[in-house]
Amino acid sequence: MTTPPPTVADPELRTGDTAFDAYAEAMAEEGTPLLGHLVLYSIFDGRVTRDDLVRWFTELDLDEALLPPPLRHVDAFERVTGPDGVRVTYPLDDPSATGPASKRGRRRGRNELLKTATLMVRPVRRDGGQIVRHVVREIRDEERTSLAYDTRIAICTFDRDNSENSPEGAGTLTIEENRPAIAKLPEAEQTTVRQMLTDINEAFRHRCTYLTSDKLRSVVRRYVEHLSAIRVRPTGGVYFVHRQHADVLGSLRELVGRFGEGSHLVRVPLPDQEEMREMIIMAFTTKAKDELDELARDIAAAQRSGKADEARKLYERFTALQDATNEHSDLLSTSLDDTRAALQLVKVQLGGLLATATDEE
Repeated sequence: MTTPPPTVADPELRTGDTAFDAYAEAMAEEGTPLLGHLVLYSIFDGRVTRDDLVRWFTELDLDEALLPPPLRHVDAFERVTGPDGVRVTYPLDDPSATGPASKRGRRRGRNELLKTATLMVRPVRRDGGQIVRHVVREIRDEERTSLAYDTRIAICTFDRDNSENSPEGAGTLTIEENRPAIAKLPEAEQTTVRQMLTDINEAFRHRCTYLTSDKLRSVVRRYVEHLSAIRVRPTGGVYFVHRQHADVLGSLRELVGRFGEGSHLVRVPLPDQEEMREMIIMAFTTKAKDELDELARDIAAAQRSGKADEARKLYERFTALQDATNEHSDLLSTSLDDTRAALQLVKVQLGGLLATATDEE
């Protein structure tokens, strides 16, 4: 299975944060007032269990309320056998040359078209006791522009453990080869099929035991956002965190350093200068405007549909935005007038919806 790309793709950041450390030390020596830190992180797959994470949170005095939930076997099965799970594509004339279909399915020469096979997992049935999925072999013939299928190369079954004291989502994976179907394949292709089945089993065991880089990345992102972070880059991955959380960021940096090889979190000191302050204020107001526009649309939709029961959730979203505006106004020593004006307009709109909900009650 492929490892998701790191959160930060800048190759300079992958080599370590020595340059940033030197920059931070230089600023500390100069006594430059800090507005806060820009936070960037890269996280790679490792062998981190949830027990490891619990222990490290305790050691680093991090908020254990932000720990991820326990791993569930059923989630591991769903992921490994799902659309983004184990999948193998190869040319029929060289089954050992596995790789992405977009690369293996291309023409080899001007007039030579490939026949490719793809092994994938497809859902069959699920109930309170089992989830059953089949390994399917798809043959793509470019010359004839056709597809053919062997619909049951193997059966992957997740047997739920519904005993009284079992953890939520517990269960076991069984992989049953369809030996007659596999025996009909060329020997080299049989090897590729069996390797895929081994990969499914190993990936399932790994996900039942270790937190993937995606899960670890979610832990870090959630913790950083919990610190009232402002997303500086619209696509994420770069956040501003106020200087009052410097010690917590230090603990997060130590935590990430214990993840997979190459994982690290970088704190870039941001001087308290007008240009830096304007950048952060703009990032916050842009994000707040987008969220308020979305909230206004959702309120209008609720009014049109008469779904007054959604008023409470909409009010909670409004309150969260209002609290964030007040907090960042204080931290950044600015009025954020445009955001406050937009909040007032949405508040009036929300008031109409709340009044409707009250009348219905």
